[in-house]
Amino acid sequence: MEFIPLLMFFGGFFSIMIAMGQLFYRKKALISYIYAFSFLGLGFWIFQVSLYSTDLLHRFHFLALYIIPVSFLAAPLMSLRYRWVIVNRFRADRSFVLLAFPALVSVIILGVPLFCDDITWQPQYMEYMPVFSSSFRELPLYFKIVHLLYPLPKLYLVAAMIPTLVQMSVIWKEQPPRKSLQAQHSLMVSRMGYVFAIGIITSTALMALGDFISRELVHWSVIMANATLCSVYVATQRHPDFNRLLKIETRRAHYEQSKIKGINVEKILSRLHEIMDAEKAFADEELSIKVLADDLDVTVHQLSEILNEKLKKNFNSFVNEYRVKEAKKMLVEEPDRSVLSIGVAVGFNSNTTFSTVFSRIAGCSPGAYRKKKLSMETDGS
Repeated sequence: MEFIPLLMFFGGFFSIMIAMGQLFYRKKALISYIYAFSFLGLGFWIFQVSLYSTDLLHRFHFLALYIIPVSFLAAPLMSLRYRWVIVNRFRADRSFVLLAFPALVSVIILGVPLFCDDITWQPQYMEYMPVFSSSFRELPLYFKIVHLLYPLPKLYLVAAMIPTLVQMSVIWKEQPPRKSLQAQHSLMVSRMGYVFAIGIITSTALMALGDFISRELVHWSVIMANATLCSVYVATQRHPDFNRLLKIETRRAHYEQSKIKGINVEKILSRLHEIMDAEKAFADEELSIKVLADDLDVTVHQLSEILNEKLKKNFNSFVNEYRVKEAKKMLVEEPDRSVLSIGVAVGFNSNTTFSTVFSRIAGCSPGAYRKKKLSMETDGS
């Protein structure tokens, strides 16, 4: 039936239009670009699946190959988009670059025929073949690998998204009753967004399964994905704050499930600063988060959450800031004492670690800091 392939291609073009809409926002933040490129990658991906699994554009099956690297990029981009929902502040770090590594590998694989004369492209090799079919088993080894590049990005997306969806699932756990209509609306919209995410991942998993066993399963999975995309678009038009509410409700649910709920956080923070300021616990180079948690009569998880949520620091940053603060004082008050001796005295186990941490926090080396401060005192006198 011709309308099935047409419906499949529609989803690809629709996703690209959504991406263009994101790029035309007047006030664009980093997340707007991630949204845009996420939908752009998804659009090309759906177009690719429609291209290789239907005969609507039979002569252009080879184009599906060139979109494979883009389909590998769609997975980390969508993962980034949903990670924004969970974290307090979005940060793109080096780990996200590694997520794009499969795309590079796919480029290398597709480029092999350029350097190997033994591999000859044949049109029949690019026909749609489920991996478990007899026709697939008859393919030369290289083309078997190429065909496996079709389901792998889908499996990659599912694997990348499952941890994020597990973290977001807290919005379905029992929560305090919502008194206002606005609060009830916020929870409803956020849960709707979670259902859409599940729909995308489920349809993607079914597409991957279809690549192994059935062309028809691929077709209906793409249509399912397209229906979910259209639902997302309608929801964002009906609720312009759709994404913001999903983020707020997820963070609120995480707070409700917090490990520190029910304990006196202010009292613990007061005792924590007392241990560090008065008792100088930081000077012990064997100090660990477990030792500190035991002193405070809380669990390691509770102390870690208190540091992250209340002080916006992890354990190492918290302790090192105290160590550097004390080192600054000693460098000036004890000018004849060696830098190494001071580093050991405040809890660092090597001069290299002391210099590295001190420079990162203070902006200069311990020696340079001492020289600058003593020079200022001399000029002042």
